[in-house]
Amino acid sequence: MRPAYDAIYFDLKNSISRGEYQFRDYLPSESTLVKKYGCAHNTVRKALAILAREGYVQPIHGKGVRIIYRKMIPRESGLRTYMLSDIEPFCESVTSQGFEAQTKVLLMEDVVTDADLSKILGFDEGEPLVHFERVRLVDCKPLEREINYFRRDIVEGITKEDAENSIYHYIEEVRGEKLVTCKRVVTVEPANDRDRELLQLDGADYVAVVACETYDGNGLICEASIVRHVPHMFMMSQTAIRTRVSQRYPNA
Repeated sequence: MRPAYDAIYFDLKNSISRGEYQFRDYLPSESTLVKKYGCAHNTVRKALAILAREGYVQPIHGKGVRIIYRKMIPRESGLRTYMLSDIEPFCESVTSQGFEAQTKVLLMEDVVTDADLSKILGFDEGEPLVHFERVRLVDCKPLEREINYFRRDIVEGITKEDAENSIYHYIEEVRGEKLVTCKRVVTVEPANDRDRELLQLDGADYVAVVACETYDGNGLICEASIVRHVPHMFMMSQTAIRTRVSQRYPNA
């Protein structure tokens, strides 16, 4: 079962994304939100802390919580924003930006981590995995190719239909597991034959590549993925919160 603050976080996030709360406006007061959601003050604070970390709001001392989210690129540009700060299912990410999402599973097979895979992906040698290859379509255009390796125990019983819906949803809602931390590295690389076959590159001969490692509630790696994106439909977005120099460098 998800914590109560999750529902508040998603509700506020969706309201902000839809423009119900406008850029530069303030959210209702904490007391108002407590009454609206019928919860404790600390529950609302946890939801607001996540929104702040993801760049949707910023607390202003003595004034309240201000909306700092705005759509950086209008829909007409065709760009899909890749949020580096989120661990968010593809479908949720795409639909929240006003696009239509679809996933096709091309491969789903059991494999066992050998020495080479262990070195590349970080799983223990001998670890049973499930290997997926999927193509992501945005507004019916094939724009992303994903190569995923998940620990078999965390996706036990998964079907092709589940993988076309959301593997993350299956892990969290069906298996009851937690996904806590995701580390990503972004590069630009030459397109390969498989990219040209499956993606709509429109003459480009390179792709934006996001390599991901995801860790469960025990701090163990549960996913290693390579996501290869059509470059002219890809944009990174990340929110950083600056801390005081003295906190990071005591002797500075």
